[in-house]
Amino acid sequence: MTLAVVHRLTIPEPATHLVHVETRVTSKVGHLPDEFVLFMAVWTPGSYLIREYSRHVEGFAAEAPARATKTRKNAWRIRTAGSERAIVRYRVYAGELTVRTSHVDASHAFLVGAGLFLGVEGQENLGARIEIDAPDGWLATTSLAPARGAGQSGVLSFEAPDFDTLVDSPIELGPHRLERFEAHGKPHRLAICPPGAINDADAKKLVSDAKTIVETQAKLLGTGLPYEAYELLLHVSAHGRGGLEHRSSAALIVPPSSFETREAYLDLLSLVAHEVFHAWNVKRIRPAGLTPYRYGEECYTRLLWWFEGGTSYYDWRTLALARLCSVQEYLDHLAGEIAYVEQTPGRHLHALEEASYDAWIKLYRPDENLANSSVSYYRKGEVVCALLDIELRARTAGRATLDRVLSHLWVEFGAPQRAVPEDALQAVFERVAGVPLGDLFETWVRGTGDIDYARTLAHVGLSVERAARPDAAGCSLGLRVRAESGRTIVTSVVRASAAWRAGFDSGDEIIAIGGARVEGTNIDGTLRGRAPDERVDIVSVHNTRLVTRSVALDPPRPDRVKIVFSPEASDGAREAFRAWLGHEPPPGASA
Repeated sequence: MTLAVVHRLTIPEPATHLVHVETRVTSKVGHLPDEFVLFMAVWTPGSYLIREYSRHVEGFAAEAPARATKTRKNAWRIRTAGSERAIVRYRVYAGELTVRTSHVDASHAFLVGAGLFLGVEGQENLGARIEIDAPDGWLATTSLAPARGAGQSGVLSFEAPDFDTLVDSPIELGPHRLERFEAHGKPHRLAICPPGAINDADAKKLVSDAKTIVETQAKLLGTGLPYEAYELLLHVSAHGRGGLEHRSSAALIVPPSSFETREAYLDLLSLVAHEVFHAWNVKRIRPAGLTPYRYGEECYTRLLWWFEGGTSYYDWRTLALARLCSVQEYLDHLAGEIAYVEQTPGRHLHALEEASYDAWIKLYRPDENLANSSVSYYRKGEVVCALLDIELRARTAGRATLDRVLSHLWVEFGAPQRAVPEDALQAVFERVAGVPLGDLFETWVRGTGDIDYARTLAHVGLSVERAARPDAAGCSLGLRVRAESGRTIVTSVVRASAAWRAGFDSGDEIIAIGGARVEGTNIDGTLRGRAPDERVDIVSVHNTRLVTRSVALDPPRPDRVKIVFSPEASDGAREAFRAWLGHEPPPGASA
């Protein structure tokens, strides 16, 4: 089939959250085939959940003489009646502002290709022209290339060489603020929505820091930038925090408080660094399990611990190398990730490789038992990659590093556009290092045992200290709760804790502990003065019934981790620290 596809978008009433789509399929030579199938993706790369985008489609119809028949939840058979073109029209409801869903209102339109455009089944390499009849005064920012040839006056026109690019190129429409900068010789644009969300000083600083991030990563990999131009589509919104990588752009959403504190701003910068780093790691250096993308079903890989966890390691490490954060701030962050791992019982049940494979049913479908049954491949993956970097340096006298592993992956797989085999990472690491690393992969990646952080961190003069929070009680219960309309509601119960053994459930309401009324989330306040193994009566509501349980309390759980540089560290450890983070080590104080 030699076909041409044009998608025309109109938004006649933005306040209704509806995008009107017309898709025209024509034959470049003669008549269309008697029939073909149009499909909509059920997920978008980078977000590993079946999102059922077609549930937002309404009013799907073909223009006569063509006829459309729905054959699957996300597919329609088009019978062409021997004509030279087929036209289908439908509307898409776009009412959710996230980085992986479209959102339209009177102020802007954020358009995600996976949930908007149709592809021709079996013709995923087919290109498409996109025409957008936008409201007056709205501009478009996207990594899609402007279409060749004159289009209709007032219509924005773009083109995609294939369906992958169409899905992978979100579009921001509206009166957003547009900042430009050049990094490593390539043009970059930062679209800020809404346009008044960031003041001039903050916008200027963000542009400067984003430029520093891009240049630091390009220097780190030594490859130059893998794209010709790059777009950062930033939404400042109370709807959450997150990012989604694309081949030549990234969608970001952050809360308005992102510029109010140092901690919040570093979180924003780490998000920028994370998504930009993905331009190499996962968008071009890509696992076989995600190659090619299969848009109608899950695509499984056991390597997300590297492609997401490794990227998480490099986002904060980029900030440290670029001196956008201090060495102390970096070590505080790493300590927080170690604390998360140690407070997640699921680490003893779910290995990193398996957590990666189960992303579709675990991390992206969280419930009250997730922390008990799994572990985040982002967060444990970040910790493991930090430790792998230090071990590589230690075992090879600094000759091999994670940076060199990354460069090798680029040369062997990224640049020639070859998929990374699912079983190749350990061999790649060992090839770069020239030493066996099976013990690390078996324990940290494929195993579920506890990690000896201290042994590896000692190579760079660091040690780990653990303690309970200063305001914590001298005992623990193992309940995680939230305040809801003046009530204390259990959100999860820690595996093997006192509350677990006593039979508490998610959704229970905690009324009183030891005769004292529980206020909000202040469980610790009612436990102060009590000791481990002491029994205490807890009154709760379970399935509308009042229940009193006698519970034997646990010892306090050390939920704080500090990373400390030893003043007695050897000169070799100090030099290894400098090589690792590009900073002098902290002066023998708590990090």
